[in-house]
Amino acid sequence: MCAAVGCESTETTTHLFLQCDKSRELWSKVWNWLGISLVTPVHLRNHFTQVSTLVGMPRSSHLFFRTIWFATIWVIWKERNYCIFKNIVATSSALIEKIKLNSFLWLKSKHASFCYSYTDWWKHPLLCMGIQV
Repeated sequence: MCAAVGCESTETTTHLFLQCDKSRELWSKVWNWLGISLVTPVHLRNHFTQVSTLVGMPRSSHLFFRTIWFATIWVIWKERNYCIFKNIVATSSALIEKIKLNSFLWLKSKHASFCYSYTDWWKHPLLCMGIQV
Protein backbone atom coordinates (compact mmCIF):
# COMPACT_ATOMS: atom_id res chain seq x y z
CA MET A 1 0.00 0.00 0.00
CA CYS A 2 3.06 2.16 -0.10
CA ALA A 3 6.68 2.07 -1.11
CA ALA A 4 7.53 0.67 2.33
CA VAL A 5 5.90 -2.63 1.38
CA GLY A 6 7.52 -2.75 -2.05
CA CYS A 7 4.86 -1.15 -4.22
CA GLU A 8 6.49 1.25 -6.64
CA SER A 9 3.38 2.06 -8.73
CA THR A 10 1.83 5.49 -9.00
CA GLU A 11 -0.76 5.92 -6.29
CA THR A 12 -4.19 6.31 -7.82
CA THR A 13 -7.47 5.42 -6.15
CA THR A 14 -7.88 2.45 -8.46
CA HIS A 15 -4.39 1.21 -7.79
CA LEU A 16 -4.51 1.79 -4.03
CA PHE A 17 -7.93 0.22 -3.43
CA LEU A 18 -8.09 -2.49 -6.12
CA GLN A 19 -4.86 -3.21 -7.96
CA CYS A 20 -2.06 -3.05 -5.40
CA ASP A 21 -0.93 -6.57 -4.47
CA LYS A 22 -1.71 -5.97 -0.81
CA SER A 23 -5.20 -4.64 -1.62
CA ARG A 24 -5.94 -7.55 -3.94
CA GLU A 25 -4.82 -9.97 -1.23
CA LEU A 26 -7.07 -8.23 1.27
CA TRP A 27 -10.11 -8.30 -1.04
CA SER A 28 -9.43 -11.98 -1.61
CA LYS A 29 -9.53 -12.55 2.15
CA VAL A 30 -12.82 -10.62 2.36
CA TRP A 31 -14.40 -12.78 -0.36
CA ASN A 32 -13.02 -15.90 1.28
CA TRP A 33 -14.53 -14.86 4.63
CA LEU A 34 -17.87 -14.31 2.93
CA GLY A 35 -17.63 -17.50 0.92
CA ILE A 36 -18.13 -15.78 -2.43
CA SER A 37 -15.97 -15.15 -5.47
CA LEU A 38 -15.96 -12.08 -7.67
CA VAL A 39 -14.14 -10.79 -10.69
CA THR A 40 -12.77 -7.38 -9.76
CA PRO A 41 -13.88 -4.59 -12.10
CA VAL A 42 -11.32 -2.09 -13.34
CA HIS A 43 -12.93 1.00 -11.77
CA LEU A 44 -13.64 1.65 -8.11
CA ARG A 45 -17.18 2.90 -8.77
CA ASN A 46 -18.03 -0.30 -10.65
CA HIS A 47 -16.51 -2.35 -7.83
CA PHE A 48 -18.75 -0.62 -5.30
CA THR A 49 -21.82 -1.17 -7.48
CA GLN A 50 -20.94 -4.83 -7.98
CA VAL A 51 -20.42 -5.47 -4.27
CA SER A 52 -23.35 -3.42 -3.00
CA THR A 53 -25.89 -5.11 -5.30
CA LEU A 54 -24.60 -8.65 -5.61
CA VAL A 55 -26.66 -10.57 -8.13
CA GLY A 56 -28.48 -13.49 -6.61
CA MET A 57 -28.32 -12.12 -3.08
CA PRO A 58 -31.46 -10.86 -1.36
CA ARG A 59 -31.99 -7.11 -1.46
CA SER A 60 -31.94 -7.10 2.35
CA SER A 61 -28.26 -8.13 2.25
CA HIS A 62 -27.13 -5.14 0.15
CA LEU A 63 -26.69 -2.92 3.23
CA PHE A 64 -24.39 -5.53 4.77
CA PHE A 65 -22.27 -5.81 1.64
CA ARG A 66 -22.00 -2.01 1.36
CA THR A 67 -20.89 -1.84 4.99
CA ILE A 68 -18.23 -4.48 4.40
CA TRP A 69 -17.09 -2.63 1.27
CA PHE A 70 -16.75 0.66 3.16
CA ALA A 71 -14.98 -1.07 6.06
CA THR A 72 -12.48 -2.58 3.61
CA ILE A 73 -11.83 0.75 1.89
CA TRP A 74 -11.43 2.40 5.32
CA VAL A 75 -8.93 -0.22 6.48
CA ILE A 76 -6.92 0.08 3.25
CA TRP A 77 -6.82 3.87 3.61
CA LYS A 78 -5.82 3.70 7.28
CA GLU A 79 -3.12 1.11 6.47
CA ARG A 80 -1.74 3.37 3.76
CA ASN A 81 -1.50 6.23 6.25
CA TYR A 82 0.12 4.08 8.95
CA CYS A 83 2.63 2.91 6.39
CA ILE A 84 3.47 6.39 5.11
CA PHE A 85 3.34 8.41 8.31
CA LYS A 86 4.32 5.90 10.99
CA ASN A 87 6.21 3.29 8.96
CA ILE A 88 3.94 0.58 10.39
CA VAL A 89 2.94 -2.30 8.13
CA ALA A 90 0.27 -4.77 9.24
CA THR A 91 -0.24 -8.27 7.91
CA SER A 92 -3.24 -9.00 5.70
CA SER A 93 -4.52 -11.29 8.48
CA ALA A 94 -4.52 -8.38 10.91
CA LEU A 95 -6.25 -6.18 8.33
CA ILE A 96 -9.06 -8.65 7.64
CA GLU A 97 -9.70 -8.80 11.38
CA LYS A 98 -10.03 -5.00 11.39
CA ILE A 99 -12.53 -5.22 8.54
CA LYS A 100 -14.59 -7.80 10.40
CA LEU A 101 -14.54 -5.74 13.59
CA ASN A 102 -15.28 -2.38 11.92
CA SER A 103 -18.14 -3.78 9.85
CA PHE A 104 -19.59 -5.48 12.94
CA LEU A 105 -19.37 -2.33 15.06
CA TRP A 106 -20.82 -0.13 12.31
CA LEU A 107 -23.74 -2.51 11.78
CA LYS A 108 -24.33 -2.90 15.51
CA SER A 109 -24.34 0.86 16.12
CA LYS A 110 -26.60 1.80 13.21
CA HIS A 111 -29.10 -1.04 13.11
CA ALA A 112 -30.92 -2.00 16.28
CA SER A 113 -32.22 -5.15 14.59
CA PHE A 114 -28.68 -6.48 14.16
CA CYS A 115 -28.66 -8.77 17.17
CA TYR A 116 -25.69 -11.03 16.45
CA SER A 117 -22.52 -11.40 18.46
CA TYR A 118 -19.09 -10.62 17.04
CA THR A 119 -18.34 -14.36 17.07
CA ASP A 120 -21.44 -15.02 14.95
CA TRP A 121 -20.41 -12.27 12.51
CA TRP A 122 -16.83 -13.49 12.41
CA LYS A 123 -17.77 -17.12 11.74
CA HIS A 124 -21.02 -16.87 9.77
CA PRO A 125 -21.47 -13.45 8.14
CA LEU A 126 -23.91 -14.65 5.47
CA LEU A 127 -26.21 -16.23 8.08
CA CYS A 128 -26.15 -12.92 9.99
CA MET A 129 -27.31 -11.27 6.76
CA GLY A 130 -30.20 -13.71 6.49
CA ILE A 131 -28.64 -15.63 3.60
CA GLN A 132 -29.03 -19.38 3.84
CA VAL A 133 -26.03 -21.27 2.49
